Amino acid sequence: MALVENVQRIDLNAIDRAKGFERLMSEFGLSSSEIATRIGKSVAYVSNSIRLLTLPDALKDGLLSGLISEGHARALAAIDDHSLMVEAYKIILRESGSVRRAEELARRMKVQSKQVMRKPGVRQDQLRIISEEIDKMQEDMQKALESVGGDETKKTSVKLIRSRRETRVFFTFKGGPEETEERLQKIYKSLIS
Repeated sequence: MALVENVQRIDLNAIDRAKGFERLMSEFGLSSSEIATRIGKSVAYVSNSIRLLTLPDALKDGLLSGLISEGHARALAAIDDHSLMVEAYKIILRESGSVRRAEELARRMKVQSKQVMRKPGVRQDQLRIISEEIDKMQEDMQKALESVGGDETKKTSVKLIRSRRETRVFFTFKGGPEETEERLQKIYKSLIS
């Protein structure tokens, strides 16, 4: 029981908490659902915490030193390939990326990881270009929107998301129908001309 109380301490870092959960499982034979019930958290919380122990050392160090949050680490832990995980980690550090950005990178890297498994002969660096290309396209589209209009285009954002099945382009216009109509028309005319 003392171990259960220890993993509930507020000042415990994510890695130590995960080690505590793992110890409860190995030494006391508790399942993740039993641990979750005893500490008042969800099963997913316990499972995701334990998954942090599989992170490469660079990510563990970043988590412990505060370079990334537990949310970042949990998102990146979903990537199967450790080299892609470290690549995503470096991107997050370089961009000071949010947890949502980490989740988006994790989705992309998971797709790339599966592509590597399916396509022998495809080099890892070739697949990374896909992610960088999407980022560059998104950035270029955002700049193009800003150059077309004045201050109102700063209320417009572009988001590109690529999955195995589709590539989606999202334009978000901040403001009411009257404010956004002109921006929508500009994009519409650019696309059809």
